[in-house]
Amino acid sequence: MLKVPLVSLGNTGLKVSKLGFGTVDFGVPLNLSPEEGGRILMESYKLGTNFWDSSDDYGSHPHIASALKLVPRKEVIVSTKTSAKSGEEARKCLKSSLKELDTDYIDIFLLHYVKSDWIYGCRRVLKELNEIKTTGIVRAIGLSTHSVTVVREASQFEEVDVIMTICCKASQALIRKLGDNFPLEDGSIREMFQAIKLAHSSGKGVVAMKVLGGRISGPAPPLARNYQSSIRSIANLDFVDAMVIGMRSLNEVKKNVKVILAG
Repeated sequence: MLKVPLVSLGNTGLKVSKLGFGTVDFGVPLNLSPEEGGRILMESYKLGTNFWDSSDDYGSHPHIASALKLVPRKEVIVSTKTSAKSGEEARKCLKSSLKELDTDYIDIFLLHYVKSDWIYGCRRVLKELNEIKTTGIVRAIGLSTHSVTVVREASQFEEVDVIMTICCKASQALIRKLGDNFPLEDGSIREMFQAIKLAHSSGKGVVAMKVLGGRISGPAPPLARNYQSSIRSIANLDFVDAMVIGMRSLNEVKKNVKVILAG
């Protein structure tokens, strides 16, 4: 059986599936039990999706913890995030996340939704987190952002291993039309692509998010309706290592895996 290919994530030494499983909907939107979410993640692992993404505010840590009991821990890459604004707070959040995930280490630990007005403050926190890497509790650190400025600046930060950012094939006019569904903080999508290229050439692991747009209620936006072309266009970029897509069911996983394999 064909599986999602594994790729090198920048210079981290980590091998992640080209398609990452975003667990943002496991918590409040779906209210899945940890056991049910764990089974979906386990089945996605069988299809080759070994990259699971969460955050300390998603409510999905228990689901990942459940799944980690069903698969070999060393074969899964777990990413989570924190909105901490200080080194001390980040350490506390890391400790809490380790407990909730019921694991001895976290593969990727990111500062969540870093805005352009906090880029240098976030670097101070990253410097402190960088010291933790030597203990093995965290294997790679970095940030997630919706900002072109942050991607451009962070690409030059030696402390940053991974950058997760907005990346999709959509016109600027469509992005403006999508509004909150696609909250690009600054710059254009073309400028974001240039910033991502810079980050990738600097050895950062680049993970695309919002490939299908953000969460909404009501009819699916164009990027989600045309999910095959939306996913394929990002999967074929040589300056993006992997993508994380929020998935709600095993059926969605299978559909998205099929697109990746066809590409």
